[in-house]
Amino acid sequence: MYKEVDKQVKVGVKFSSGKVEPVWFFWRKRKHEIDEVNLYHRSFKGEAPLHHFSVTVGEDVFQLTFDGKKLRWKLDKLWLNRRQPR
Repeated sequence: MYKEVDKQVKVGVKFSSGKVEPVWFFWRKRKHEIDEVNLYHRSFKGEAPLHHFSVTVGEDVFQLTFDGKKLRWKLDKLWLNRRQPR
């Protein structure tokens, strides 16, 4: 099931070799441990750099975006395998 979410979330990250990698995020009062970062790309909204991460949690895929100007994380989209979002 695909769903557009567009909600601000808290994200834990690790820094290694000049790169940032999300390791967990809170959404709907639950901590989601990220199993894998599938894809990363950068875009811009005006002068604001946006860092997009496609991540896997179990069998589900989430798109997280970090706004480099506002210093905020958002959960943009999700693809759930077999179950409805809580």
